[in-house]
Amino acid sequence: MRAMVYAAPRDLRLEDLADPELGPDDVLVRIEACGICGSDVASYELGHYAKPGQVLGHELSSVVVRAGSALEGIEPGQRVAVRTSRSCGHCPYCTSGRPYLCGESGRFSIGYGARGGFADLMVVRGVTVGDDLLPVPDDVSADDLVWTEPLSVAVHAVRRAGLTPTSGPALVVGGGSVGLCVVAAAAAAGIEDLTVVEPRADRRAAAERLGARVLSPAELAEAVETYSGVVDTSGVAAALTVPLRRLWIGGTLTLVGLGDDPVPWPLPAIELVTSFAWDEQDFATAVAHIVEGRVRLSSYISHRFTLEETGAAISASAHDAHVIKAVVYPGATTSAG
Repeated sequence: MRAMVYAAPRDLRLEDLADPELGPDDVLVRIEACGICGSDVASYELGHYAKPGQVLGHELSSVVVRAGSALEGIEPGQRVAVRTSRSCGHCPYCTSGRPYLCGESGRFSIGYGARGGFADLMVVRGVTVGDDLLPVPDDVSADDLVWTEPLSVAVHAVRRAGLTPTSGPALVVGGGSVGLCVVAAAAAAGIEDLTVVEPRADRRAAAERLGARVLSPAELAEAVETYSGVVDTSGVAAALTVPLRRLWIGGTLTLVGLGDDPVPWPLPAIELVTSFAWDEQDFATAVAHIVEGRVRLSSYISHRFTLEETGAAISASAHDAHVIKAVVYPGATTSAG
């Protein structure tokens, strides 16, 4: 089993790992595609969220190779959505319905403590079919299914932000994959009055294709429109300076992106909400959006890489202004660029 193994910042090594053994409730899947997430960038370039020996990657499309003897409802060859965010199941956060806040989630989650998707094969441990692993129809492509995880983040963010068809105009800061997914998740929920502010022209064009109005930061600074809600997906504190001036008094600022710098303070008389990761219902909603055709984002994959090129894929996501979404295809032998 080939895998790109993290050794140190900017050092991923292609290794042959031993074929994993399956327990009765485990599933072996073949990775069709694995998208690049911002946390992969932070791990690869800075060493965040990563330890030597780890296999990164959690934005997956996969196909069942073999299922444990105790599992029913899945068959070899079946394409499946994998719930990559896992938790301990018994801490106060887990038992109160907020498993995404579990302090042990990093140890259990795929691409963090458990081996991730930058590999030919991957084992999903302790599977409950219909919860941890959802079969999807054959007409759902790998390129659409690979968006499930960032779309789950977006579904959670839209819910946390209180966005509804009648909540008023909202501004999304950042047009990366999560920002695009926020637009798509909002549209799937009947929310249309969205504007995206994004410095990169290719990402603004992508957001516009999804139906959002788009502005560059300079255009936002000159604009007079105001918003009932601001959803930050960038994680860049400085990017909030102008959006906060456009937020209604009593409006809601929702922080989704992870950043190292403090948010500008003091804030005006607004509601501050944070949105981190997602829960099982957000995941199920995201899968349903994709399966039922409300969200199909395959055409927004801009750059494709082989498994051996995983490091280049992550670097491009961080530094190439033309990247909208980069995806690694372990079964590919030639990069599509």
